[in-house]
Amino acid sequence: MRITRLEAISVTVRFRHPFVVWRGAVESKGHVIVLVHTDDGHVGVGEAAPFLQYAAETPEDVRATLECYLAPLLEGFDPFELETLGGMFSHALEGHNFSKCAVEMALWDLVGQKLGVPLYQLLGGRVREALQIAVVLRTGSPEEAAREARERIAQGFSALKLKLGFGLEEDVERVRRVREGVGPGIAIRVDPEESYNLKSALALARALEPQGLELMSQPVPRTAWEDMRLLRERMTAPLLADECIVTPEDVLYCAHTGAADAINIKVPKSGGLLNARRMIAIAQAAGLPCLLGSMLELGPGTAFAAHFGVSSPAITWPCEIQGPILLEADALESPLRIENGRLWPPDGPGLGIKLELDRLRSED
Repeated sequence: MRITRLEAISVTVRFRHPFVVWRGAVESKGHVIVLVHTDDGHVGVGEAAPFLQYAAETPEDVRATLECYLAPLLEGFDPFELETLGGMFSHALEGHNFSKCAVEMALWDLVGQKLGVPLYQLLGGRVREALQIAVVLRTGSPEEAAREARERIAQGFSALKLKLGFGLEEDVERVRRVREGVGPGIAIRVDPEESYNLKSALALARALEPQGLELMSQPVPRTAWEDMRLLRERMTAPLLADECIVTPEDVLYCAHTGAADAINIKVPKSGGLLNARRMIAIAQAAGLPCLLGSMLELGPGTAFAAHFGVSSPAITWPCEIQGPILLEADALESPLRIENGRLWPPDGPGLGIKLELDRLRSED
């Protein structure tokens, strides 16, 4: 089996409701679907889901990187040569992790198809049947947040995530109302998304202590490692490292400095599973639990993360893989299984998915 060509397809998908954070509101999101073709007729599927508010790539960047730089490197290679190709990509291009991940995803899909086994089997087999999901609530008034929280609990979710960063008083009131609405048995995590400085983040953490938070995610800027360490020492809720985690070296530095209690690994932002597995190994050796974050991928990227998540014993907290929950449409013929707050990986070979792109295609 040899790679013959790469195809990149741009799609744009609207959110079911505007995705609102303190930086602003987003109505839709661009993705790039990658198809890697081989000489024996197999087609591997990958996806890049860049999100400009969180990483320095756009769909246009991804498309150009794939077509101009990565596609020529792939031709003639065996998809099984994942490490060799990963090393070539790193040597050829600094960064561009979303593009690299999309190609690597398609290669894993090809390997699984060729061997006739689902991706989670290639990664060592299942250690759990499905991933528990922490579903993010829409940003609205405290009353609206509490109402949606009760709706999500009725749908089977038992872990909720609230986006913060709108000021101390408003943030605290939103969390208080949600806790009041769902009771003490539901996990609530908050994400101020780098919007606070050390002093105000500590004030927020202390004001939220009565609400029994599951965790707080990256309240200070991603470069403020010392602030993260000081905050962790002074707050009671676990502190999650998120935006500051991109590479295996970041995980090692986080562990060395004591800057967090847990690590959020986003596979696309890390460049793919090869890097993500290195990051998990470092975190596990340091005694840091992990969860999988999301760049709000469509079905292909979500399936990729689900396969990884069910095969890794180090991923012990509810994950944030929820693109299909928040996006209006998907790229799959059949939706992924999401029931009672849990996400299952498909059982077919490779990613185990079939594409249906016609309703998603953008103008080229």
